[in-house]
Amino acid sequence: MKAVEKTHQVETSSLHREAVPDGQADKWLEIFSIFIHDLESPLASMKYLLKLIESGKLNLNDPIHARMVASSRIAVDRAESILYDVLSVAKSGQAGLPVTLSSVNADEIIREVVTLAQGSAAERDVAVTAVPSGSRCQVSADPALLRRVLDNLLYNAIRHTPGGGSIQVYAEQGENSVFISVKDSGPGLGDVDHASLFDKYGQVQARLDGNHRGVGLGLYFCKLAATGMGGTVLADDHAEGGAVFSIKLQKITGEKI
Repeated sequence: MKAVEKTHQVETSSLHREAVPDGQADKWLEIFSIFIHDLESPLASMKYLLKLIESGKLNLNDPIHARMVASSRIAVDRAESILYDVLSVAKSGQAGLPVTLSSVNADEIIREVVTLAQGSAAERDVAVTAVPSGSRCQVSADPALLRRVLDNLLYNAIRHTPGGGSIQVYAEQGENSVFISVKDSGPGLGDVDHASLFDKYGQVQARLDGNHRGVGLGLYFCKLAATGMGGTVLADDHAEGGAVFSIKLQKITGEKI
């Protein structure tokens, strides 16, 4: 299901890395590395469906297998969208990610992202659920970028949640902001510096220190995208155990539906 995307305000900008003298090649390498990384989640969902087909065990009357098919349909659309973004950036000649803000329903985006993740989650025996916010929850965001941020956070959680574990994705409304969070039942963040997780090389240092939380450029992209949408990203250990990663965005109120 495509999320409802009513135009609230349109603002176009670019997410650029810090200026590097005579480093245009580095900018292009970084931006395309992010695009390639973002293909990992949709491809993982499609690969699981292909395994079912090859094994001869695919049964469309099985609710779980039906969800795998739905997940793969979304995965194909998502991969196609990312590839079109690559072409758009290449044609523009500017090494940046375009940001177009609109009014987005957080719960509908969450449901779509959770559906996409079902293939990866099933392969690792992890239950992923979308928790409804209970009221209409509109945020100012670029819908395509928000999907990719949540894809990254959710795929990261799936990778770090033991088999038999669970992950919840939900939105919480504050007075002026909305927090969209991914909470897992994994081991938590441990001694990892929470803020450094979103730095470009923070995850590399965490691995060298023996802490393996992070997925390369994925969390770095989340930080860039959140900033481009006027928001922030956060990570912490949850009081009930596991880790929780969140994106904080501007809340839209008083909108006529």
